[in-house]
Amino acid sequence: MNKPFIYTFLTLLVFLYEGCSSLSPSINNPSYLIANSDSLLLANPEDDELRNAIVDARLSVAKSKNNLNGFKKVLQIDPKNRTAQYHIYMAEGITNHKKGHKNGQWDAIQSFAKAVAAIDTVGEPYYWAGRAYEKKDETDFELPLESYDKALSLYLSSEMRGKVKSARKSLLQRK
Repeated sequence: MNKPFIYTFLTLLVFLYEGCSSLSPSINNPSYLIANSDSLLLANPEDDELRNAIVDARLSVAKSKNNLNGFKKVLQIDPKNRTAQYHIYMAEGITNHKKGHKNGQWDAIQSFAKAVAAIDTVGEPYYWAGRAYEKKDETDFELPLESYDKALSLYLSSEMRGKVKSARKSLLQRK
């Protein structure tokens, strides 16, 4: 065999190898995954590792920027993703709570209940449900108190735990 043929053949093998293994490094690059997620998923529809890496990258960015659209994009890729569902329901609930009217409070409470159904180990939805109960009916002390107590029995950041304790204390003083 002649040398140019062998060099050409070896070069072709190297390019083929690099082309087939090009996804491995990109899985560790969240920016690349997000920017190219549609084409990557179309080219590799059965690659669960790739799908999970894209979902993780999108969740990380959505959490860091508190980006509701980012969570919705996660649900387009993984419709059963509980983390994305949780954040969407929480955002809906807080938006409804801020509306001020009683129907808005009922809608908020329903959204917080859905957030609890998505992730039941976090106390924040109970805190917001308690706030919505208070806003809905200023003479009802039992439902907000139950909500605050439930929130305190679950995971809360230290900042959120302080808010729950303060809201609970304020409620008990009014009672």
